[in-house]
Amino acid sequence: MTSGHERRGRERIRFSWPFWFGYEGYGEFNRGQIIDLNSSHVSFTTEKHLCPAVGCNLMVRFSYPLNQRDLFEMDSYAHWAEVVRVDSDRSHSQRVTMRLHRPITLDQPQTQSQQEEQLAQTA
Repeated sequence: MTSGHERRGRERIRFSWPFWFGYEGYGEFNRGQIIDLNSSHVSFTTEKHLCPAVGCNLMVRFSYPLNQRDLFEMDSYAHWAEVVRVDSDRSHSQRVTMRLHRPITLDQPQTQSQQEEQLAQTA
């Protein structure tokens, strides 16, 4: 799940679902595509002309799997988040990382012994 150039200290869940962001007063949300998520940050791509600037606080909405074992066990987030990083992804899109103002709870990945114990209990 992580690679040698990993900058984050927390495990992340990778998936590709819609991500909505905007300014509360305008009532209009822009669409992005989630890349990955951990308990305190979310990364997504969006079109270059819709990209928010670093430091912006935006209202965000998205649904997410609680773990990588069961993508059907889901929750939703609708709260504020702050843009902490923007990188060029492709010629017409940007990769944006946001810090969630209200952290979310994700299930921790099971270790091999936990998986074996769970299998033994269900056998």
